[in-house]
Amino acid sequence: MNFDVIALIVLCLIWAIFGVIPWLVVAVRRRGGGMLALLPLAIVGGVGAAALVPALGARNVPAVLGSLVAAMAGGLALTLAGPYVAGRVLRFRSEG
Repeated sequence: MNFDVIALIVLCLIWAIFGVIPWLVVAVRRRGGGMLALLPLAIVGGVGAAALVPALGARNVPAVLGSLVAAMAGGLALTLAGPYVAGRVLRFRSEG
């Protein structure tokens, strides 16, 4: 297997872990409270936000560190936005 592919897989796993950290903090703070359904959103938000950093042109060490911060921010953003969006969609469906 090519080294670049292995490195990309490992990097995506690290981004996913960093995306889950804010979800874990919010889940502990809310004492569970339906947070398991938001775990995939935290993972996708973390990987998606972190992938934007190198895509926007950052290279080398600043790209790696910036992508880790972006992974945490993306995971937190989708974790907190998930219940709001789900509530809006369910309310819209019940009205229509």
